[in-house]
This record gives sequence, C-alpha cells and structure tokens, in this order.
Amino acid sequence: DQSLSKNEYNCYYINDHSNDNTGSILDSCKELKNVTIIHHEKNLGLSAARNSGIKAGGSELVAFLDGDMFIGHYWLESFLPYFSKDVTAVMGDNIPPNDISLNPAEKYYFGDLRGARKYQDNERIPLQYMLFNNAMLKRKVFKKSGIFDESIKKYGGEDTDLSVRVWDNYPNSFVFSKNSDAVHYHRRSLREFCNSMKTYGKYNLPLLIEKYPHHKNKFAADWI
Repeated sequence: DQSLSKNEYNCYYINDHSNDNTGSILDSCKELKNVTIIHHEKNLGLSAARNSGIKAGGSELVAFLDGDMFIGHYWLESFLPYFSKDVTAVMGDNIPPNDISLNPAEKYYFGDLRGARKYQDNERIPLQYMLFNNAMLKRKVFKKSGIFDESIKKYGGEDTDLSVRVWDNYPNSFVFSKNSDAVHYHRRSLREFCNSMKTYGKYNLPLLIEKYPHHKNKFAADWI
C-alpha cells in the first residue's frame, strides 16, 4: 500500500510471458482495487512491457518500477514535491538490501561515484543518467517524444533512447530524488556485469550513436 488514497493512483502489473509462477502470483491480486494485471502472450521485452503500462493508464503522472525492486509506503508521494513547470521526470535511487554483503561489482554498481548519485538531491541531471527503472514522468512527454523503442530488446539502451528524445523536447528537465529509494534485489557478479556491458556496447551503443550523433559525447562514445 501507498500513502496516497487508492483513488489517487492505479497499479499496472505487466507479466511479460514469464516462465515461472509470476503470472499466477499476479492473478491472485487482480481483484484488488486499483490493480490491473496485463499478460503478454509472448515475451516482448522490457520496452514493450513498459509501453503496455503507459497505454493502459491515463494519469497525468506515470511511475515505473522494475519487478526486482521493493519500495516503501511513501514511494509515490515522495516524487511529487520535485515536479515543477519545467521538470518532466524525476529519478529515484536504487539501493542494495541491507542484509547482504556486496561483492566488488555490486559495490561499484551501488557506489556514490556512478551515474546520478554524483548529484545532490533535487539537482538537475544530464540525459545519460536518467533511468526509468525507478522514476516518475509527466504523461505529456510521451505524446511529444514517443514511448520506449520496442526494437531494443537486448540489455541497455532503452532508457537512454527515451531520455534523449525527451531531453531534445524538454532540455534540462530531469531531476534526481534521494527520497525515492527502491531496494534492488538483483545480485550480479563481476562477470555478469561485464557481460551486460559487452552486450550494450556491441548492440545498443552503436544504435544510439547512429540515431543521436549530436549526443555522442554524452554516451562516452567520443573516442569511437
């Protein structure tokens, strides 16, 4: 439950054709007020899953949360004070569970020198640090900038692709919130982390450079 009244928000849970018991778990919640369950008949990828939620809703603000994250009672409400006329998106932080010992790769992933964590609370962040696994946006940005690119199916890039399009229409409109944490239950070894980066560099980074050459330096690709 969230601190907001159930009349003030709706939840859309997307089952992207999971091969475990995700579907049955979600269906056990389908009778709850303000909950909608959407099942994909085949696995369509992260972008398509998020787009299904966007299309199903109609609120002025849209929040995203990945399935391996846990949030607190005030999560939705925590984003609201950051919005103003020229703020289109607010990104929350991802923190590790407090009952695990982090390996070196996880210490880097959750470290203060990576991504938006280098910025202060309520500070504007550049487009390359705007991620949507724990974030809230104004719906109007999708009407002008489009939704997630469903052709991006491999790891990484779908967030940056949308961030670029929103940024080009609404420059310098992203804000970082240190009050909107989500606990991220996703263990990763150094090998797994490096393989993810290899996949991103092989498939999606070249795509981003080709589509948005004017932001090449933002992708740390100025050396290519």
